[in-house]
Amino acid sequence: MSERDFHALFYPKTVVIQEAKEKIAFFIKGFKRQGFPLENLYLINSREQNLLGLKCYPSIDEIPIETIDYLIFAIRREKTIDSLNEILSKKKVKFIHIFTAGMGEADEIGSQIEKEIKNLLDKYPKTRAIGPNCMGVYCPRGKNAYYSSFPVESGTIGLIFQSGDLHSRMIKFGSRLYGLRFAKGISIGNTVDLQVSEFLEYFNEDPEIEIICVYFEGFSPLHEKEPKRFLETVKKVKKPVLFMRGGRTKRAQTAIISHTGTLASSQKIWSAIYKQTPLLEIPPSLEDLLDTTYMFKNYISRFKNGKNILFPQNKRVLIVLWSGGFGILATDTLTELGFKIPQFKKKALDELKKIYPLKIGSLSNPLDMPWITSKKAFVDITIKALEQGIDFLIIETDAWRNMEGEEFKNYYNNLKKIKEHVESSNKVFSIVLHQYPSSSREKFYSMLIKDNFLVYSTIERAARAFLKLLEYGKKVEKFT
Repeated sequence: MSERDFHALFYPKTVVIQEAKEKIAFFIKGFKRQGFPLENLYLINSREQNLLGLKCYPSIDEIPIETIDYLIFAIRREKTIDSLNEILSKKKVKFIHIFTAGMGEADEIGSQIEKEIKNLLDKYPKTRAIGPNCMGVYCPRGKNAYYSSFPVESGTIGLIFQSGDLHSRMIKFGSRLYGLRFAKGISIGNTVDLQVSEFLEYFNEDPEIEIICVYFEGFSPLHEKEPKRFLETVKKVKKPVLFMRGGRTKRAQTAIISHTGTLASSQKIWSAIYKQTPLLEIPPSLEDLLDTTYMFKNYISRFKNGKNILFPQNKRVLIVLWSGGFGILATDTLTELGFKIPQFKKKALDELKKIYPLKIGSLSNPLDMPWITSKKAFVDITIKALEQGIDFLIIETDAWRNMEGEEFKNYYNNLKKIKEHVESSNKVFSIVLHQYPSSSREKFYSMLIKDNFLVYSTIERAARAFLKLLEYGKKVEKFT
């Protein structure tokens, strides 16, 4: 499928909402926030003359256009087939977003309606649909969004989610917590027509997208060939696909039926798929998906202008902090996750002591270096220690009471110097800044995010995300 196939879905020139009501006014607010030309947004409502300052048309016949790029369809389910039939017989529609819920996820009646929708769409092969039971599209460059809370700035991440709520939270939490920005996002619900594999193909070809995130629940019973096509597609994707699957347990699989009405597959089948493809399995946790996406975005952003991405090669980690107790806890956590924490002895330790012979703390790894964080030696020791085959650096820190003083400024400049060195060496540097209510902490965090530091609230979250980066690098070697 070529990139042009979905252009009108993400970059619509004309949008129609049927039926526009106060209850779904968030769609209108989303378009307004993104700057969509409101003269091309047509609202159909037979009972109201206007909504949020926009004119409402009494019926589809009154809309002064013949071609609709993107139709947001919100009609209760018992009227779905008749309403769609009427619209498609009178207008040329490129894409339909079937917002209506209560379909295959609800009962047998809903499943039958989905079959009738598919049969109807088969009669109009130039019309494609997402849903039913989905939130729809987000594309800042297309001035297309269903919530006004979504960022207007575009990014390099693509989202394909079968859950509208998780799709929304991924955008909101990712943008506010980590400053993530997204190129395109699609909530596709019950997949009565358009399938996950089709969007994977499209995103793989899209030059704006560097990372693809998928939340998947199952295959539609109306598309028997989709599992095979999905497998063939993921084998060809050349970008990281961070794949979070709902329904890994039997109990969750019963919940899927009442959510999207799709068919989940066994864990054994998925384990085989992960082994045979570059697909990267993410645990069933939105936090894990956010953390991993953040890690990938931060790392891949360094490799521009055609440079090949050089992924980390080992699990050797350097820990820098100013607390012996925390160093012990960090060592336990990282060791249990499978990291190697080389203990510096003899020659390596002597070289570090030549730079600064600590009287309090330790230079053996973890580096416990109290009282020198604002000195040049803090940078020199850290950089020297990185020469011991280290791929992952963690600096645990805290907010400063006086962030205007010279001591903090020197410390912050030291962090910048370390960051520059680490990135030039294709290593990974994460700051761990613990989460707690504090205005100084929020100020420090904002500074770090603005300057593109990689910041996590715990060592474990940073470490788990790094392991996914390492795992994907191994997959790239294996499948290319």
